[in-house]
Amino acid sequence: MPTDKLMNSKQYGAVRIFARSSSKSTLLLAVIFLALTTVASAQLYTESMTGTVTDPTGAVVPNVKVTAVDAEKGFTFSAVTNADGRYVVRQLTPGTYNVTIEAPNFQARKKEGVVISVNDNISVDFALKVGPTAEVVNVEAAGVELQTQDAVTGQVIDRKFVNDLPLVGRGVLDLAYLTPGITEVDNDCKGCRANNFTSNGSRNAPADILLDGVSSTNFEQNSGILAPTYIPSVDAVEEFKVQQSNFNAEFGFTGATVINVITRSGTNKFHGSLYEFLRNDKLDANDWFSNLNGDSKAPLRLNDFGGTIGGPIVKNKT
Repeated sequence: MPTDKLMNSKQYGAVRIFARSSSKSTLLLAVIFLALTTVASAQLYTESMTGTVTDPTGAVVPNVKVTAVDAEKGFTFSAVTNADGRYVVRQLTPGTYNVTIEAPNFQARKKEGVVISVNDNISVDFALKVGPTAEVVNVEAAGVELQTQDAVTGQVIDRKFVNDLPLVGRGVLDLAYLTPGITEVDNDCKGCRANNFTSNGSRNAPADILLDGVSSTNFEQNSGILAPTYIPSVDAVEEFKVQQSNFNAEFGFTGATVINVITRSGTNKFHGSLYEFLRNDKLDANDWFSNLNGDSKAPLRLNDFGGTIGGPIVKNKT
């Protein structure tokens, strides 16, 4: 065999060996990635609902089945009351829930329209009445469910705020200024970062920003500043909560404020929107000094347009 062909044969053999080795490495990395993904799943944001179930005499009722159904997405969560008549439903996502409790020899009770916002840990109690199990009694939900499970203070900016309030630069976290205690910084860098504000007297830009439970900020070395790496579009945000003090041990990386952002997801119904945000000098008044000097208005032509669409891929699942 000629020398050049022999060399080519050896090279091809090396390539095949490398390919087999590469395939094994890829498979190993995939297995490690899946294992880490399983471990990391606990880092997602969660809300919870707890409460006590009693009978007509006020005594607690154990072994009562509690079911919470997301009214828009169809997700179902369940729990059973313990010996003290208490239940806890964990890993809830923000939304509106219909809660049903069922126990033998008692009428089933249903409470609709229970709203859970980001990082809520609410309490919903039930009082059972003796009667046919098949009979369901609707209980009117209170306007605001008490949150007695923690002492977290802050402000929820829900979808109504996001939809209805004007945002000149389309920066969704500008709405954080609706939170009591959040004020602008008094320097030339005002607004240069989404978290560049002071919170209850703290220094500026210390707030960590979480996107669906994952931090999206980097720490600037020797500065004490957290710099956002990504801010989602207004249309991608469902709601967010500005937590200012006494937040739980699950939150770290900041000594001042946490902004917990929840992105939007589809429901069991298709829906969408079209929008255009327009700024044009034809709609503006002239500057006072320009009027004084007889100058015309400066040209301004800004058009920000787009659309959204959402819906079920797999009903009650995706």
